[in-house]
Amino acid sequence: MKSYRLRIEQVDDFVPEIAKAFGVNFTNNFGEFAMQIPTHLGKGFIKGINFPNGIGLHIINGDMIDDTELYFENNGMNSLRFIYCMKGEVGHKFSRDSEEMAIRRAEHLIAAPRYNEDQVYIIKKEKPAIVCYLEINKAKFQEQLSYDLSKVDEVYYPLFADVNALTQVCYKGYYSLQISDIIDDILTNDDQGLVRTNYLGAKALECTSLMLKLFKEDSLEGNKRTTLRLSDLDNIAAAVQYIEKHISELVTIPEIAEVVGIETYRLQDGFKRNYGMTVNDYIKEFRLKRALTMLTSEDKNVSEVVYALGLSSRSYFSKIFKEKYGISPSSLRRNPDI
Repeated sequence: MKSYRLRIEQVDDFVPEIAKAFGVNFTNNFGEFAMQIPTHLGKGFIKGINFPNGIGLHIINGDMIDDTELYFENNGMNSLRFIYCMKGEVGHKFSRDSEEMAIRRAEHLIAAPRYNEDQVYIIKKEKPAIVCYLEINKAKFQEQLSYDLSKVDEVYYPLFADVNALTQVCYKGYYSLQISDIIDDILTNDDQGLVRTNYLGAKALECTSLMLKLFKEDSLEGNKRTTLRLSDLDNIAAAVQYIEKHISELVTIPEIAEVVGIETYRLQDGFKRNYGMTVNDYIKEFRLKRALTMLTSEDKNVSEVVYALGLSSRSYFSKIFKEKYGISPSSLRRNPDI
């Protein structure tokens, strides 16, 4: 493993310190620092920018030849970090001796060390990773507020009130699809200069706001998760596969949700977001498309199609088929060239 010990006195030191450790140069364009990972270490880039409100935005996009450890010594800034893994996996721990926590795609980590703790990030060799994280200087963030911190919801106290870093913060979860979309926007934005700086600042603040909403949702006991997470997409994809594989013996929507490990209401939300329709409408559309193929290309009669699609009523099937295609299934069966 290659290990780099870094002393970050202020957020703007992030990229310059890593560039110095890697033996490469960096650029500074309107406050955004950037560097390329040298080829003898891997490939990719690292970027970072700090804003007057105390929020810093950093991107690590790396494919490393060796396991690479970035060891950030405690700097007295007492920062709070929202870490998002967009691709691959990154390791995190609060010192070399503590247990490593893996942050994988679709997962986030909210982390803040105690005043006497360091932070370590580990990028695994030959496992390309994209990590975005927001670093919030708690003292500076409080200074720019136009109201007293005591007026905010007490659920946020562990995150922002402890400016002396007396307590470690470590919460792992799944970030939302909205946050994923924001980070994708950041990664693909090609604006330059002042326009880009303002854009990144707005996106960083938007991401912070959504993260606070998510943190509150996850913190309240007995409160069901209402926000659709990026990780839910895997469950929704599994539901689609289940539906298409078991169309002849399909169970209820709550049972489908249970099979793939997601709540029914979030399964419905996911289908509406991904496919623009409810689960029932998706099942109906799939049955009709499958029926068209079976009638025209597989030489099946109407009764065989109805049975294969798990329908109990031939008349209902004929009705919805004609509504969709403007011809009854029996007429299409007799005249497949229509």
